[in-house]
Amino acid sequence: MDKTTLLREIRETHAFIQAASAEMDDDALLGPAPGMDGWTRKDVLAHIEWWSRHSAAVIEGVRSGVDPYPGDDEPWDPDAWNERILAENRDRTPDDVRRGEADAYARLVAAVEDATDEELFAEDPQPWLDGTLAETVIEDSSKHFPDHVAQLI
Repeated sequence: MDKTTLLREIRETHAFIQAASAEMDDDALLGPAPGMDGWTRKDVLAHIEWWSRHSAAVIEGVRSGVDPYPGDDEPWDPDAWNERILAENRDRTPDDVRRGEADAYARLVAAVEDATDEELFAEDPQPWLDGTLAETVIEDSSKHFPDHVAQLI
């Protein structure tokens, strides 16, 4: 894989999220997310937003050498983060979540575009990141976006 392929996969998989978000009015966005007990479609969109922001922050951290989560020595637990993300975003308006998700996606794409192939594909580029930056981005975007399309339609 190279950066061009990575960007293409991010854009292709996000297109379904973007289309679903654009088609829903506020009432639909506030409706229950199929298959996600207790979540609304808005919650799912805010969740996607957070993971896009996370990837962008990790890219920016690798490029600057600054850990985006300093002092966090806890083992990485995506389920715990997802619970936190849900709680932190519950009171946001549908418009705010739509704008936030679009902004987070744009930030992610810009961060990938600005990164070099060496930054994206180097193994363990910072002491706080296991694996490659591209692996983190893929997990948070092109592998993650399709997981949530069904909850948005």
